[in-house]
Amino acid sequence: MDGTALSARHSLSPEITQLVARHKPGGPLERAFYTAPEVFAADLARIQHRHWLFAGYAFQVPKPGNYFTYQVGTESIIVVRGRAGEIRAFHNVCRHRGSRICSTEQGHAHRLVCPYHRWTYELDGALVLDTRREFGVDKESLSLKPVAIVDAAGLLFVSLSDQPPDFSEALATIRRKMAPHAIGRAKIAHQVDYIVKANWKIVFENNRECYHCPPNHKEYNTAAYDVQRDAAMLDPSLQPGMDAIVARANARFRALGLDEGDALSTMTGVSWRCHRTPVVEGFVTQSMDGKPLSCLMGDIKEWDSGTLRTTVFPNFWQHTNCDYAAAARLTPIGPDETHVRGYWLVDEKAVEGKDYTLDRLLPIWDLTNKQDWKICEDQQAGVSSLAYTPGPYSLVRERNVAHFLDWYLGELRT
Repeated sequence: MDGTALSARHSLSPEITQLVARHKPGGPLERAFYTAPEVFAADLARIQHRHWLFAGYAFQVPKPGNYFTYQVGTESIIVVRGRAGEIRAFHNVCRHRGSRICSTEQGHAHRLVCPYHRWTYELDGALVLDTRREFGVDKESLSLKPVAIVDAAGLLFVSLSDQPPDFSEALATIRRKMAPHAIGRAKIAHQVDYIVKANWKIVFENNRECYHCPPNHKEYNTAAYDVQRDAAMLDPSLQPGMDAIVARANARFRALGLDEGDALSTMTGVSWRCHRTPVVEGFVTQSMDGKPLSCLMGDIKEWDSGTLRTTVFPNFWQHTNCDYAAAARLTPIGPDETHVRGYWLVDEKAVEGKDYTLDRLLPIWDLTNKQDWKICEDQQAGVSSLAYTPGPYSLVRERNVAHFLDWYLGELRT
């Protein structure tokens, strides 16, 4: 069954419809949104199986026959590079009896072969076996079912729907702004899998604000200007200083041929943003001491090119600096559990031990991630209590969280 059918067949129950209708704008969701299995099923059908999801990077399939798989709920996707260099995606389901074809997360194959009865498919999804005589069906009708896929400057997004939401503006913007960083010519310096005992929405909500940063992220606070920005939003007397910082940064960005940004870094679209922000003055990248963590990335020619913050609902964010990028891919596992894959990218020519070392590259984001996961798990424990009732959001420092929930609830309604 295709993604459109998956989402279409899942009508909201009266209970969930009432939950959505009762939500008060400007505040968190009720407990059931974070705990109820039926809400989680609706999230998979209406959100995860319909929208564009970050699956991985184009450089992970560098040669024809290279593939990786990505699973969301019951749906497994094969992303494979074809013989002419094109990248395609297919449902990881054999057209004979439905067996999984690729059982490993990554690999290389001359052709895609089902392990059950050896039905074999070309890299473009076409079935090789002539089925007319034995099965009474032409092989052309038994190709692998395709999955929509787009390449956004080296970032691969897939949608399980036959009619994916319009992604054209996000795609064009990400391609333009990410181009100087040349993610297609990057590599994974380190990858880690975190299992967070919290609902996926709690994890994403945490990413959408820095109200929690001062008491929880000592390391991140030294390398990002977010705390200064929030302080200026609360105290108008500080705003001229913040405006001056942004003006100086934008002048530098223009001189480097890069796009500009502003202090707020709000979402630039309904469900995405791609926005360059300054790093702390005196720093050249987001690091513990402000010093480089690797060699310059892609086509970036000078240090201190700001941080390109890319966010795509419902499962991806990335901070791309002049010398490295740190990213997260969220995959819901259950109502109270989320798999987060963390990536650290460097230029493909960077040499470990010479241009970068993991003991310097990892700490700022690995520490921040682990601090965030503890926060999220504590929140999940609290919202699971019968004593929990939604409180108010800050009108200033949590408005991006409210924006995320407005989008989420809107998608449940449609």
